[in-house]
Amino acid sequence: MLIDKNGELQMVLIDLDGTLLNNDKKIGNSDFQTLQLLGELNVIRVFATGRNLYSAMRVLSDDTPFDYLVFSSGAGILNWADKEILFQSTIEKRIVTIVERTLKKLNQNFSIHFPIPENHKYFYYRGNDVSTDFDKRNSIYEGFGYELINGFPLDFATQFIVILNQESDFQLIAEQINELKIIRATSPIDGKSVWLEIFNNDVSKALGGSYLCNRLNIKQSATIGIGNDYNDIDLLNWTAKSYIVDNAPEILKQMYIPCASNQNNPLTMVIEQFKL
Repeated sequence: MLIDKNGELQMVLIDLDGTLLNNDKKIGNSDFQTLQLLGELNVIRVFATGRNLYSAMRVLSDDTPFDYLVFSSGAGILNWADKEILFQSTIEKRIVTIVERTLKKLNQNFSIHFPIPENHKYFYYRGNDVSTDFDKRNSIYEGFGYELINGFPLDFATQFIVILNQESDFQLIAEQINELKIIRATSPIDGKSVWLEIFNNDVSKALGGSYLCNRLNIKQSATIGIGNDYNDIDLLNWTAKSYIVDNAPEILKQMYIPCASNQNNPLTMVIEQFKL
């Protein structure tokens, strides 16, 4: 099952929300069976998601057939079999303080997240503008979010999440924060709000894939990726063959190989091309 003249398919990296997960946050029956088949063929199955570990555990179970979880957009990597965290990234307090001050000056709604594996917990700051998505997120994570009063109190953070009121703010913030990695994402809550995620520079889904390839002695030329959103771009630019689901933004559908929507078992459609 060659993906190019240089090697066989050895690793599949696939996003969760809007890609592998359907609108009910479930893996389709055909895709579940395809994941099992890939395991039988010793193809490494990697879920690469923007979800934190706590959130990912809510949609996955111990019998979900895959091998590694690249979570929080690559800030953490988990071996699914034994739940060992293989990699975690942090932002040091000095940088956290600088970014916090910048976002406050720009009156943004944002959160600063605890270190992994507790990065579902966070301190939040409410800017001047009303954000329904920001309020919904705080409601969903009730009990895990704490109002930021006198500055972030911990020594390290995993990331910032900024929920923008207008898309033009993305570039404004990006121009003022140049020491860290900035990733654009679409809200998993309302499906339309623009989120800006800020990480240390060693974070991306692509770097997560590269870390696993090096660890498992797999060549990048033996990988495929499947995604649906802007935060999958770095991954899809890295994998040897890259697919975009039919429910993705139109601009992304012009950049990668098209496949079925998240409602129609996209993984199965892609893997069928490799004549297993």
